[in-house]
Amino acid sequence: MTSNDRTHAVSPDPGADLQSTIMQLQDLQERFQYELQFAEQLCTWHPAEADAWRGLMAEAAGQVAAALGTGNVDTARAAITAAEQSLSPIAHVAKTYTIYCIGHGHIDMNWMWSWPETVAVTNDTFTTVLKLMEEFPEFHFSQSQASVYAIIEEHNPELLARIAERVAEGRWEVTASHWVENDNNMAGAESLCRHLLYTREYMQQLFGLSPEDVPINWSPDTFGHAATLPAYMVRGGIKYMYLHRPGAIGPARPGMFWWQAPDGSRVLVRNDMLYGYNGVIRPEDLLKQMGIFIDQTGLRCSMFVYGVGDHGGGPTRRDIVRGLDMDTWPVFPNIKFSTARAFYERVEREGAHLPVLDCELNTEFTGCYTTQTLIKRNNRFAENHLADAEVAASLAWLAFGRAYPADKLRRGWRDTLFSHFHDILPGSGVHDTRTYNDGQYQQTMAMTGMIERLALRQIAGQVDTCFAQGPAPALTPASRLSDAFGAGVGFMSSNGALSQPEQSAGQGNRPFVVFNPVTWARDEIIETTVWDNTPPGALLPPLEKRAFSVCLPDGSAYAPQLIGSGHFWGHSYVRFALPVQVASLGYATFALSETAAPAETVRPGVWQLGDRQPQPRSHTQQPQEGLENDLVRVELDMSHGGIRSLVDKRSGVQLIGPEQVARVLEYAVERPNGMTAWVMDNIGVIEYPRVIDIKRQLRGPFKATIAVKLRVKESDITLTYELRAGDPQLYMHLDVVWFQRGTPETGVPMLRLALPLALTGARGRYEVPFGAVERSLNRGEEVPALQWAQVTGEVDGVQAGCLLVNDCKYGHALDGGTLRMTLIRSSYMPDILPEVRQHEIHAGLLPFAGDLPVAEAIRLGRNFNHALRIVGTDVHGGPLPSVASFAAVAPDTVILANVKKAEEDDALVLTLFEPTGAATDARVEFDVRALGRPVAAVEVDLMERPVAASSAAVRGDGVTVHIPAHGIAAVKVNFAR
Repeated sequence: MTSNDRTHAVSPDPGADLQSTIMQLQDLQERFQYELQFAEQLCTWHPAEADAWRGLMAEAAGQVAAALGTGNVDTARAAITAAEQSLSPIAHVAKTYTIYCIGHGHIDMNWMWSWPETVAVTNDTFTTVLKLMEEFPEFHFSQSQASVYAIIEEHNPELLARIAERVAEGRWEVTASHWVENDNNMAGAESLCRHLLYTREYMQQLFGLSPEDVPINWSPDTFGHAATLPAYMVRGGIKYMYLHRPGAIGPARPGMFWWQAPDGSRVLVRNDMLYGYNGVIRPEDLLKQMGIFIDQTGLRCSMFVYGVGDHGGGPTRRDIVRGLDMDTWPVFPNIKFSTARAFYERVEREGAHLPVLDCELNTEFTGCYTTQTLIKRNNRFAENHLADAEVAASLAWLAFGRAYPADKLRRGWRDTLFSHFHDILPGSGVHDTRTYNDGQYQQTMAMTGMIERLALRQIAGQVDTCFAQGPAPALTPASRLSDAFGAGVGFMSSNGALSQPEQSAGQGNRPFVVFNPVTWARDEIIETTVWDNTPPGALLPPLEKRAFSVCLPDGSAYAPQLIGSGHFWGHSYVRFALPVQVASLGYATFALSETAAPAETVRPGVWQLGDRQPQPRSHTQQPQEGLENDLVRVELDMSHGGIRSLVDKRSGVQLIGPEQVARVLEYAVERPNGMTAWVMDNIGVIEYPRVIDIKRQLRGPFKATIAVKLRVKESDITLTYELRAGDPQLYMHLDVVWFQRGTPETGVPMLRLALPLALTGARGRYEVPFGAVERSLNRGEEVPALQWAQVTGEVDGVQAGCLLVNDCKYGHALDGGTLRMTLIRSSYMPDILPEVRQHEIHAGLLPFAGDLPVAEAIRLGRNFNHALRIVGTDVHGGPLPSVASFAAVAPDTVILANVKKAEEDDALVLTLFEPTGAATDARVEFDVRALGRPVAAVEVDLMERPVAASSAAVRGDGVTVHIPAHGIAAVKVNFAR
């Protein structure tokens, strides 16, 4: 049976029932109606022939109308056949146009359902598709997302084998270049690279497909796209992109365009914003979509994506039968069941004239930058700790031959990449979406914590800590031995910190090694924990009352700052703050000794304003509260707990006050709407949390804090301001017990951090993957940013600004000179209760004069998100010195995004990018005593394959590579010991 036979299997016997006759006549009428519609469209595209063609069309239309009026199916069919023959001049041209019909089943990962349903949807969709392929040899199918293939591999491997057969045949097109159809605004730079690396690797493993076999980034439903994305896509073998949500900021988005990143990389984009990815094959839809597309592009082809989607399903039998039938219509475009790649390759050949867009493709759903805050936090923490674990594992492998845990890290990355799905990370899912994500996150954090802990402890075990050797301990009877060794197991590890169990064998000085996971030096205040190792019966004061000193390898000593004490599962502890200087991708050492430090060894580096007020004070005098160090001065308003004044003492510029103080926290309720997870709009009257209590806490010399307790509605908030010695950044720590619930009747409660800055002409700059983007939006529009947002303007004619960094937030807005960061949104649809819980949020505000370079802002954001790692150890000798740097990068305009062991061989892979817009030759210098000497270097793509024209070279103890302006480069380095 031919495709035409399948369509017209109904007998034209005049004796057939009336309903059958009516249906056949309607089918014939529809056929000719749409042929005439397309012929009219051709007249507009070919005006020279339009008059002659319209004459033929009018005559044919009259003949067909008369035949249809008879009510006889055979008569009507004969008339239409004759009319089509009379329109042969038009038909000849009609068949020079082609509609590429791309079968697809859009499968949302855990959107409005649980993981078991996602598995079932995937299996059922693919089973249907394979059955349709057996029936229709013309049928092709395109499917994205490595995650769906992983589902089938795990749960139905027999089905995967059948899919592989169709892939080899060329009828099942794999469009999975990424692990999922991921969010492109909140996923970090290295995560985007890992989407390509691990998906390409997996597609090669399953189907033998190279990156060149899968040149499409299939992201139809992703909610906007950062401006820098073509740069990484091109380096990952991607030439084409399919999308449906291109945003509205900037120029108009045509149906087809070249999208260019700041580094000049470009991909060919099909923008399906008018029809989308869940099409139904109907002549009216095919013609309307094609007409708009050809009007925009001047091409003679278009792409129509069809199939039931979101909850899977895919193409239907009716879609295929109708498409095959329409392909037989003479005055109609070719209906070609095809792959998406075939369409893109044709447009690539014929579309050199297409416009070039060099902007971000944003914004879409602004509520999604904040909704489901737990998922947002999980993503940031997982990304950061995976990167830190890879650094530690790479150093331990290269320096000491420790086995590199590639499989564990790959699994952690895959789970994190899964969470990037465009309904998971954006928060537009249900309760089951969140719980599944949180389970994956906890597995990842347990794995990364163990990898980093073991690797850093191995390195610490090779660091010479003999400088911490004290007097030989006296012989102690067994009954008087301390039980402190191993105290504090798991302490503070749930939030991503490395636990610090007591390692000092229960007596003597306590050495520590501080590791820096980034490739620039850091001078910071850290916190560390000491456990009580007092022998039973010892007549000593409580631990927090004893004197301690910090001993350094150079023999100097000073007193640390006591910042807390407590009990934890049978053991007492104290916590200290102290300054450290740690080299680029290196470590430093210190020891804590239970001895008094020399007098006057520490000058107060930070203080409470209230402690320095002249006494006595009048009862009518306003109390002055705030924090100050040598670099900044922060004055608080005791009436509401906000910031009355923020002064950059280095320049004398006052960034907050005196005319407008910062209440810091704002509460408001958005008006109810039908898509509260997605849409942020119509924000109501701003309220301010009321002050319950304000307390001075730490008083220096290294840290000073003031805690403000507030309440709004039923929710309690503790906002702690912190200033550190030698640090111009004001730290703000929020502990929020949030009970506010959104409903269709009351709206969406929200909490925002708001900083009215004394700036005129304020301009916003926001971190995006591999760089930053400046946006002209300045009327409160919500926009995405990764780890920081920066505002620059003028104060009394002097250029100045502020950088706001954070550890788990993405939504920001600039309104005049007021910078806001959205902290919590209690949406109620589709998850009815996403935010009722305890929230821990950390942010930092850095005032500056002049302009803050992009690379410096990126470094500060990474410092805030990649804490120095502290490992307790014991006194021992070792081959490594007490202070060292494993690697350093120059110039400072280059950012080293990641360090890892190569997938295929014993080499180190470094990924770097240049965010400032100045092409440069980057240099990475290594500590050859610890790591070995670099002997070979090759520039690679994001799948770690050598590029055709490598600029990498070994130079002495380091390697160099050229990075274009705003560009990305990856280098694979081999070492010899």
